[in-house]
Amino acid sequence: MAHRFLGLLASSLSILMVVSPLLNGQNSSIQIRVLSGEDGINNISKNVAAEMVIEVIDATGKPVPDAKVTLRSPATGPSVIFFGASRTTTMSTDEMGRIRVDGVLPNTEVGAFQIDVEAEYSSMTAAAVISQSNGVAASEQKSKRTIGWRLIAALATAAVIAVVAATLRGR
Repeated sequence: MAHRFLGLLASSLSILMVVSPLLNGQNSSIQIRVLSGEDGINNISKNVAAEMVIEVIDATGKPVPDAKVTLRSPATGPSVIFFGASRTTTMSTDEMGRIRVDGVLPNTEVGAFQIDVEAEYSSMTAAAVISQSNGVAASEQKSKRTIGWRLIAALATAAVIAVVAATLRGR
């Protein structure tokens, strides 16, 4: 009989823990939404990074103002730095539960990487990942190759002219 009573008590407490915050209008968790920046491509030749906008919401979908959001980019390989100084930054969400991450610069390494995102508010936490890559725009790669071939063609033309000129002088 005591086991049955303890089991019933444990079940009741479990239900109460889940239902009580909902009845009181309290949120039991927070979530991170990446509104922009996912699959962003950072242009390393122009030193421009994809804009990131992150939103923190509660279990009912309402924005969470003043949540602390920390972003961490990889210490090695393709990556970004925040505000020209660090691979980690912490910001607080605005009244709409959002942060806009400006001042991000890509490093010079080409390739894919992930930025870890962690939000904290009133002892609740949430985590997410933003996937990005560093690269050079295709149009810039083409123009660099065109400039290279133009330079080689110009040097080859100059060499041919020099040989012809030297031959004509020798006559």
